[in-house]
Amino acid sequence: MTPTDPNPPTLAERAVRRRMAAAEEGARAEVDALLDAGFRLMAEGGRRPPRVADIVASAGLSNDAFYRYFDGKDALVEAIVERGARELAARVRQRLQRAADAAPEERLRTGVAAVVWQAADPGLAARIRTVLSAGVAPAPDAEHVMVVLVDDLGTLFTAPARELGATDPERAGRTVAGAAVAALQHWLLAGRTPDEADVEQLMRFLVAGVRA
Repeated sequence: MTPTDPNPPTLAERAVRRRMAAAEEGARAEVDALLDAGFRLMAEGGRRPPRVADIVASAGLSNDAFYRYFDGKDALVEAIVERGARELAARVRQRLQRAADAAPEERLRTGVAAVVWQAADPGLAARIRTVLSAGVAPAPDAEHVMVVLVDDLGTLFTAPARELGATDPERAGRTVAGAAVAALQHWLLAGRTPDEADVEQLMRFLVAGVRA
């Protein structure tokens, strides 16, 4: 039996909560629309950052709506890069979770492969290429997001690095993550898809480095 709340919210409090929930849902929808529009325009324009006027027109929103959430174009680009970086890290995390019972070397190889093989999926590669291009070009703070991405991925590689005997597993994990992201960035920005030999050589090199 569920215990009764000794201090249930009043009708007025419930009304406020409903209003706040609706406002938050609307704000999330507007922010998502701006991020999606900005991403589309970045993908179409290459390294040239889109104009705020074009972003709000594509999103079907107003300038007031844009500046309600973002200080300027750079802040939007940073948010787009952050979202893309989180998506990339989430895909790697899912792959590693499926390999949780594997040997440490296999887990490390699985994680590295999960990063770099994203270059082989045309749709995914196009999305990541846009994110990585923005992460090194127009927005001053976007580079910080890429540093955070490498740090986040590094935490996923720390445990297998420790089990492989790394003297500084945290640093080794970040090094593996940085090398994997750099390789992915190189292949994507060069418009090239890695082959099995490319990926195998990278994985052998990184595993050997962790063991050293």
